[in-house]
Amino acid sequence: MRICPIVICFLVSALPLHAASTVTVAQLERFLTSSRAHKRSDQEIAEKLSRVDLSEELTSTSLARIVAESSPGPDTAQQLEILAAASTLQPPPASELPAIPTPDQTTQNRILAIARENAQHSLHILPDLLALRETQSFNNLPLGAIKRHQRPRIEMRFAGETRREIAVRKGREVGTAATEQTASLPSGLSTWGEFGAMLTVIFRDSSDASMQWNRWQTSDSGTQLAVFAYKVPRLDSHYTIDFCCYRESQDDPTDHSFRDQPGYHGEIFIDPATGEIARITLNAELSDSDPVSRSAIAVQYGHVMIGGRSYLCPVGGVAVSELYNPDMQKDYGIAVERHVNKVAFTHYHKFGSTARILTGVN
Repeated sequence: MRICPIVICFLVSALPLHAASTVTVAQLERFLTSSRAHKRSDQEIAEKLSRVDLSEELTSTSLARIVAESSPGPDTAQQLEILAAASTLQPPPASELPAIPTPDQTTQNRILAIARENAQHSLHILPDLLALRETQSFNNLPLGAIKRHQRPRIEMRFAGETRREIAVRKGREVGTAATEQTASLPSGLSTWGEFGAMLTVIFRDSSDASMQWNRWQTSDSGTQLAVFAYKVPRLDSHYTIDFCCYRESQDDPTDHSFRDQPGYHGEIFIDPATGEIARITLNAELSDSDPVSRSAIAVQYGHVMIGGRSYLCPVGGVAVSELYNPDMQKDYGIAVERHVNKVAFTHYHKFGSTARILTGVN
């Protein structure tokens, strides 16, 4: 996507409250450098970053460098965290991509074939297990003013956190039970299928012919990943999205839920040596008439130890959703309500019980 060179000027000066500018990682860095030179406040910088989207992935390496160089305040640091999470759905800057030739078609077909096989194998060998799903939620819903006569702030912010124990049996998530909850999560996109169902749907809905070579990309661990793009039309889709809740107008007293089975597209990140899936992204293709204008998910996979053995399981994820908000439109001139959920999967252990027999006890 071509980025207009005056975007960075908008960031530094008067970004309209209703605008959402798209910038590159390099433009983000220049903005932070300029803001530091002009001694802008932490809140002012954070407010401008809240109305920005990244067209490139802000990788962990780049984020660490930017934080070290700019020494952001707490509000700015939170905005950078949100930007980095949402940008997982984008490709990294071209300067961060490895200079490796595109593999020939035979090699591409081989990588896809072993990826399909590995995905099925991973599901079959996965033991029944329990894990902790930790979700941090961020949104741009109006935050009440601290001072009298002060206008409420409309910016992305931390909204809540939940921790839920989930059970997986025969490769499928079979239910959740809240084990600890520090704050109730607001409405938003419900994620599902990280433990295999999502991979199964993508591979079932898309053929090798519909998967196109995209690029090589280096993982955080240094592995060179083969990235393929895919696209599934609505007629072939078995992907379902659920969103709650929205209102059709400011006078509408009803909280509506949205459920659809749209077409979708995304990327699959594959270790070419093993066929293991390192990451998947999924962007729903919604129509202009839908109340939800954006629904996108990324899931990161990694090796975890369960019962003394290593298994490939989800370790993190991001869900981004946007919808029309009539109240925000009328009161603040901002029509888009935005949610970003960061998910981490931890505390893996086998589902079951153990027993010990003691002998020789009177």
